[in-house]
Amino acid sequence: MHLESRLNNSFNYPEVTIVLPAYNAQKYIKDTFKCVLSQIYKNLKIIVVDDGSTDQTLDIIKKLSQNDKRVIILSKENGGLSSARNYGLAHVTSEYVTFVDSDDYIDTDYVTKLMEPFLLNDNVMISLVKYVRTSFYSANDFSNNNKIEFLKRDAGFNKCLLQYKGYDVSAWAKMYKTNLFEENKYLDGITYEDLEIIPKLFSEINQDGMIAYVDCVKYQYMRTPNSIITGSFQERDLDILEIVRNGLAFVEQRLPNSREAYIAKAIAATFSVYRKAIRANGEKEDRSKIFETLKWLAKQVNMRSGLTKKEIIAFLVLMLGERGSIPLVRMLSKFLKEG
Repeated sequence: MHLESRLNNSFNYPEVTIVLPAYNAQKYIKDTFKCVLSQIYKNLKIIVVDDGSTDQTLDIIKKLSQNDKRVIILSKENGGLSSARNYGLAHVTSEYVTFVDSDDYIDTDYVTKLMEPFLLNDNVMISLVKYVRTSFYSANDFSNNNKIEFLKRDAGFNKCLLQYKGYDVSAWAKMYKTNLFEENKYLDGITYEDLEIIPKLFSEINQDGMIAYVDCVKYQYMRTPNSIITGSFQERDLDILEIVRNGLAFVEQRLPNSREAYIAKAIAATFSVYRKAIRANGEKEDRSKIFETLKWLAKQVNMRSGLTKKEIIAFLVLMLGERGSIPLVRMLSKFLKEG
């Protein structure tokens, strides 16, 4: 019997915990939670963290999980996504953990596909599946493939940073050895917390530790009105500026072989915030801060290593100058269907 089939039919495989933070998600949580409850991996625990919801989110969760012994519901005062994830992690007792956001969709074998690499290679510390960004759920957007690529830590981190063909630095669409979070927590009160923590998690892995890339789409990230991509520009979006500066210093010290890949991701993330500020007609002072950070990042690039497409576009924007780049940025945002 194929390993995947055995994974779906045995309680003898390692316990996995899904951490699902939820805050005022009554519009989406029913469909998302049903996806989680429908996982075919047997040895599963589901920790739902209600982050102080004031709508029907908690009631929906309780109703759907009645008599389901896999589900643990935790309630806390509202503290934000990072706080909710940390609260859930504090209650994880399994060796493996994965995350799902309260407005997204996962395939029924999401956990199975993420777990398989750990059973094939004892050195795996993180596994990843692909995701698609969409506005409407479709079962046809999921895909199946048994191909798994095993990479050593630095090569694995670089592939993650470069968002290679459907992979990303996000908390979700990954499974982690839970001990990676023993010394690392999501930073409370910030936006882009995934980019802040991801270098720290990889730095906990030794040089021979493996990162597994599973070549199939098992996660659908929904473009909701309040998502980071489509939401309006806010002061908290400026968090990215400190994150990338501190992150680059950390990578240079702890993960030097990933320096260029980190800069590429930092430019992509900062440029995304710049587009958001332009779309929303943000304050000139805020736009200037973002533009200056882009200029600083551009100076860090080693031109001999080659440039990503996003770096090339960012360089073009910088050449046009802050004022001159606005029409191009607006056109690009429209093409990318942002906002």
